[in-house]
Amino acid sequence: MRVSPFSAAHLALAILFAPALATISGNAQTPPATTAATTAAKLFELRIYTSIPGKLDLLLDSFRDQALPILSKNGVENIFDATVLEGARIDGPATGGAQTGDAPNMFVAILAHRDRTAADRAWYAIDGAWQSSPLLAKPVFSIFMSATDFSPALAPPAPGTHVFELRKYNTGPDALPRTLDQFRSGLAAIIAKNGMTPIAYWTADNRSSFIYLLAHKDRETARASWASFVTDYRPFMAEFNARVPAPTGPRTPDDNRFLVPTAFSPRR
Repeated sequence: MRVSPFSAAHLALAILFAPALATISGNAQTPPATTAATTAAKLFELRIYTSIPGKLDLLLDSFRDQALPILSKNGVENIFDATVLEGARIDGPATGGAQTGDAPNMFVAILAHRDRTAADRAWYAIDGAWQSSPLLAKPVFSIFMSATDFSPALAPPAPGTHVFELRKYNTGPDALPRTLDQFRSGLAAIIAKNGMTPIAYWTADNRSSFIYLLAHKDRETARASWASFVTDYRPFMAEFNARVPAPTGPRTPDDNRFLVPTAFSPRR
């Protein structure tokens, strides 16, 4: 196992995790088979880390070699890990086709817990060290999520490399039911019809947002899929809006990111 040049804080963290380090390798493990029922029973967590510039590789090493073994030992399932190919608006602009701002320094992890008590217990020993780590440029973003009733059974996409798309609609609690109704009554089917593979659909447990993860063959295929999606989307939404009035008032812009899975992500 390669040893990273950790700071003093991370050296202490490595000592804490030393007994568990032999239980994980640098390669992804095959994710266990699940059903829609077992997916629905899990409590999911979306975590977004932002490293200081130039330290993302060290952050990934630290998460893979130190955090994941202790989390696994405490019953946490690693669902998906990725870096950011194209960031959301809040991550900073793209300049000359290149990502700037936070996007090049971001790491996204999706985990599954038995329940909130189990999640708190698993993070108790390490979360403080991660929140104050000199590798991080800002506090970790974390949100707990539950699978929707139309979310598919959690499974890896077809063999091959993929680009993933994480979409977070910041609906707020008032508009969330309408968004769920849109997807339940047709939008989820239109997404699948147009060549996009849904991995999961979630709602934030604080009712602030609707979040979902898609797999694409590559970035160009994603563009083509969304372009064809519009053809079906427009008539569907015309009918839906006639039946279900749109909410009034401003809405926080959505956070949509294209992601590249890490070598240790179970879903690639």
